[in-house]
Amino acid sequence: MKVIDFHIHVGNPKDWTPWVVEYFNVRNPVYFKSIFTNVTPEKVISYLRSQGIHKAVMLAEYAPKTSGIVTNEYVSEFCKGHNELIPFGSLCLYNEKPLTEQAEEAYSILKMRGFKMLPTYAHFYPNDEKLFPFYEQVQSWSLPIIFHTGTSVFKGSRVKYGDPLLLDDVADLFPNMKIILEHGGRPFWYDRAYWMMTRHKNIFIGITGIPIDNLLNYFPKLELFQDRFIFGSDWPGLPEIKVLIKKILSLPIGDEAKEKILHRNAENVLNGNL
Repeated sequence: MKVIDFHIHVGNPKDWTPWVVEYFNVRNPVYFKSIFTNVTPEKVISYLRSQGIHKAVMLAEYAPKTSGIVTNEYVSEFCKGHNELIPFGSLCLYNEKPLTEQAEEAYSILKMRGFKMLPTYAHFYPNDEKLFPFYEQVQSWSLPIIFHTGTSVFKGSRVKYGDPLLLDDVADLFPNMKIILEHGGRPFWYDRAYWMMTRHKNIFIGITGIPIDNLLNYFPKLELFQDRFIFGSDWPGLPEIKVLIKKILSLPIGDEAKEKILHRNAENVLNGNL
């Protein structure tokens, strides 16, 4: 079955904070020793193929107090010429350059096909009105935005910014902007993420970092909303992606739902920008 991984991190050791580097070392020592010090598109694509991944989203981020800085320019260049890799940008909230100008550059010049925002890492409320002009841009471009929701293991993160309900008015004010609640509000806001999905047709849930064995316990009506769940791995924060895929394929749900989770919903969210 074709698989799109909607959540992959790239970057050199210097791009990450020391505790993220150590996290990669502990969670994925093979990657740390063989790829991390000299990560290349070819090495990443080779690994993804070995795991059964057809295409994958590469994420930029600007969170120097928590995880690090992987610039839009880096991710764009990393993905250039490689159809298997889908570049997603982010915004630098401590930069003097206006957010709308950053977004325009990411979209028009760097050819980003979506954005990822990290409220808990960059310490902002996603319903801050200063972000609304950016959301208006993204909606006009028919691009999706991934939002980190829920908790994080990294030093410097602030959980108060990760409540899925903070995106309630955003989803309402920008109904044509597709919003992915990554991590589904883990671990104590799964019910809020679910409620958001039932309330807003433009809300999706990214299952990255959610234990697949308990996925149906957290979202018992998953099959009813099978059009709204998107697979991601958070690699290289784990050693093997194919283990997650196998667990999804073993879930007691229909094959159509599995296909949607593993690739068709991602294709829908990306509006053909593959």
